[in-house]
Amino acid sequence: MKFLLLSVISASLSSEVKDSALTVYNTNMASVNQTYLEECRRGISNITISNMPKTIISDSINLNLPDYLELRLQSYKNENSDYVKQSVSIFTKDNSIITGTLYKFDGENYIIKNDKEEYLLVSKDYVKYLSYGKFDEIDFRNRMINNGVLKLELNSTKSDKCKIGVNYLLNNISWTASYDAFVNENETELDINGRVVLTNDSGYNFKNAKISLVAGSINRVSEQTNAIAFRAMSKSLSDADYEGGGEIKAQVLSDFYAYDLPFKEITINTGETLSLDMFSKKGVKFKKIYVYKGQKDMWYFYDNLRNYKYDNNLTAQFIFENNKENSMEIPLPEGRVRIYKKKGDFLSLIGEDNVKHTAPNSKVEINTGKAFNVSGERKIIKHDKIMPNVYRDTIEIKIKNEKNENINVKIKEYLWGNWKMIESSHKYDKIDVNNIEFNLEVAKKSSVIIKYTAEYNFNQ
Repeated sequence: MKFLLLSVISASLSSEVKDSALTVYNTNMASVNQTYLEECRRGISNITISNMPKTIISDSINLNLPDYLELRLQSYKNENSDYVKQSVSIFTKDNSIITGTLYKFDGENYIIKNDKEEYLLVSKDYVKYLSYGKFDEIDFRNRMINNGVLKLELNSTKSDKCKIGVNYLLNNISWTASYDAFVNENETELDINGRVVLTNDSGYNFKNAKISLVAGSINRVSEQTNAIAFRAMSKSLSDADYEGGGEIKAQVLSDFYAYDLPFKEITINTGETLSLDMFSKKGVKFKKIYVYKGQKDMWYFYDNLRNYKYDNNLTAQFIFENNKENSMEIPLPEGRVRIYKKKGDFLSLIGEDNVKHTAPNSKVEINTGKAFNVSGERKIIKHDKIMPNVYRDTIEIKIKNEKNENINVKIKEYLWGNWKMIESSHKYDKIDVNNIEFNLEVAKKSSVIIKYTAEYNFNQ
């Protein structure tokens, strides 16, 4: 009779990973790839990876193992227990001293294990102060916060130094784009600096990591479904060759854009925000216009004219083409843009706006604020009911320019129901089924009046 003897080895893997690679999305999530090295013996080994981030999406964990390793069992638990293992002395408000090993702190109570192996529950309201003695503060904070534990049971066909890859999705880490634009004196060109702002609130310190950023709205139907998709994506990204130096270049990733940071390794601790330059472009030509949308109500007033509201403000807007001819042609991730103009020896902020994800060869529109010396006035000067649910309105719009320069104005109007234009004093462009725009120039210190009559049919 033959007997098969299986050797079972227990090992505890160090919390310090050998390699980390992150794919960070601007939806407050990242796909993380980490590598651990451990001596594996022939047979069955039990391996524990502790101090994993508490914000892991637990059902997204995936392993990348060499061919000679077989996964028999995998379990993950998010706990804050004896992995703290820090000797403490608690001084109470009645001048007692409690010493032992800090087992757990849940925000309200300290659980201490004393030298008699007894567990003591001490309310924080009873505590005068704690003495932790000498210890590594960062390591202690990690053990307090990063309380995920991954346990693996592996079967190895040989003894070797095992390379174990762990991939998972992580919440509370994200990035945004931020842009500074500097306008020239005559307001015809912009110098634009773009940068990446990376924020880590995951509770985990990533040391010497490779980082790639993905722009776009990833659809997440359920965590389990997306875990499979992200694992396949992140595996291909983790093998990317990161080159140092230069601008951050965009690469197409399916329907999105990926930005590999041009640094071999980056350290970002929890609670930190990193700012990295993305690009710098000079002499970007733009056009300044003033946008007027006098309609404030988003419904038709029918015969209730006296309650209809109007807006007198015009919004100043900078528009430029994101193309090669204009020194750009860059996929622009969504982010905040600030516009500055030099006044004497100082820079002054003249506007701030958010830009959406913008593909190359697209138009970028930046609203800088409400204009001061330009105003609009909108009136319904005639309102007729042609038949039930059919109305005809005559609209008069007056744009007044008090500036000492000519301005370009875009007037946006919304036409209701199944409409038709009866007459118009100026040419207009039909933008979609209900929106039209008038584009005109208004000379300095002058006014322009637009008048049109439209019929609205609500029967269809």
